[in-house]
Amino acid sequence: MTLYSTSRSADGESSIEFERRLGPPALLLGVTGLIIVVVPLAIYPHLESRFGFFVVLSATFAVIAGVGWIALRLDGVTARAVGLGREHILPGVLAVLGLYVLLNAVGAGTVLVSGEAISIELSDEYASAGMWAVAGIAYLAFNGMAEEFAFRGYLQNKVIALFGGSNNRIRTAGAIFAGVLLFALIHIPQRVLIGGVTSPVAIAQSLLGIVLLGLVLGVLYEYTRNVVFVGVLHGTFNWQPIVVAGAPVSELALVVGIPVLVLTAWYYRRWASGKNAPEFSPQRQLGVSR
Repeated sequence: MTLYSTSRSADGESSIEFERRLGPPALLLGVTGLIIVVVPLAIYPHLESRFGFFVVLSATFAVIAGVGWIALRLDGVTARAVGLGREHILPGVLAVLGLYVLLNAVGAGTVLVSGEAISIELSDEYASAGMWAVAGIAYLAFNGMAEEFAFRGYLQNKVIALFGGSNNRIRTAGAIFAGVLLFALIHIPQRVLIGGVTSPVAIAQSLLGIVLLGLVLGVLYEYTRNVVFVGVLHGTFNWQPIVVAGAPVSELALVVGIPVLVLTAWYYRRWASGKNAPEFSPQRQLGVSR
């Protein structure tokens, strides 16, 4: 047996096969939509410390990940088959960690060129280095990982299977967009009830950011099929990994971050495909109605 393995369809082609239709994804969307409204309204206002906030946030996203796992198992698919196995952890973490190191190194270089001394500076959001680390754990290991596992690892693969995408690029692209749109739409109650966004234009603008980020992560996931890679990357958008004081964060992300991400995704797929990884198998929907 090779390091990677997966199921095989009737014609002998390796595939990721989903056994049910709309029940499991409806469960995921319904529970997630409820949680992201109830927790901020009923629990967050009563927390007295930032540490407590990050504990609750981690627990909340752990529940979402659990619901995503239940939906995946109801569909007869394993977490490993969609890119969340032991063999995915180290490459996924190292890829993003390497990006952090590179961004900080280039940032330090720009500071030196400008004639300033290099120093470490954390965001004003965190009162100490310890709280910055706690936030990193909450956002990277729970927030980002949970949402990517549930909505990329499960929902995106599921929708591609329902669309009959598999090796059809146009259908795959449509399925990725549909999955991102579903994820964005369940945030409307949260934006209205918690964010106070009420006008149609403001809601559309708020959701546009979710859609754009979701499309980037969706494409990266479809290309790498590594939940750890996109999960840690997702958490980065809520956390600040660049700690060099005076570093041009936006410019670094645009000029260095994007090209490096593209190169990393290309290299990872080339490396992992050589191991016959099951996550690169076509997604198929079996004919079970419920």
